[in-house]
Amino acid sequence: MNKELYKLSYTLKKQRQHRIIICVFFVLTVFASIMLIRTFLLIPVRERSVSMQPDVSNDTSILFTPVVGTPQRGDVVLLKPRSTEKHLLICRALNTLISFFTAQQFMLFDKDNTMGRESQIRRIVGLPGDTIYMRGYIIFVQPEGKKHFLTEFECVKKSYDVNVITVPVGWDSNIGVSGNFDKILLGKDQYFVLGDNRCSCIDSRLWGPVNIKDIKAKGLVVYFPFSKLRLL
Repeated sequence: MNKELYKLSYTLKKQRQHRIIICVFFVLTVFASIMLIRTFLLIPVRERSVSMQPDVSNDTSILFTPVVGTPQRGDVVLLKPRSTEKHLLICRALNTLISFFTAQQFMLFDKDNTMGRESQIRRIVGLPGDTIYMRGYIIFVQPEGKKHFLTEFECVKKSYDVNVITVPVGWDSNIGVSGNFDKILLGKDQYFVLGDNRCSCIDSRLWGPVNIKDIKAKGLVVYFPFSKLRLL
């Protein structure tokens, strides 16, 4: 009977069309809002590696915001992918929508974890004008205009931990990720970034310093799982 009414009643047809238009408009508005928020305000990222342990463990979700102003020493930052290859627009759009509502736990088209094809999370330990060197996986910094070297922990306002190991006597320092390197002078707009897991991370020790344009966003808060909620 209801179907017959819709066929016969012009008013009911218009009401149904109106409801459909409102629903479509609502879905498009929500999607557009999410895309705008992700692009210009908040970028949710799920850390899938152990590169930032112990401060940021794997399978945690972090909110980043596009960098405004100058990045600071100790900031956790999101680097742009080193590869320019991208998924189709429709795939990226669906991933954005699904990952947003699942705290980055699920994606319709899972990201390729191949090194360089996704954004990397790292910590800034060297600023433009710094002279730095590494001993025993710890960075020593001589800021521009200063006379003395200090450890990276003495140069930051925020505290953080790193994972390091003591290698056996006679260990070949060329094996694995090096825990030592000689003095480097960082140029204009150059930043030295490392993972907190110094023994199991690919970072500026391999890439070299990154440029300011390679830094996509700054970390704000670990928001999932909720038991690990905290500011970065």
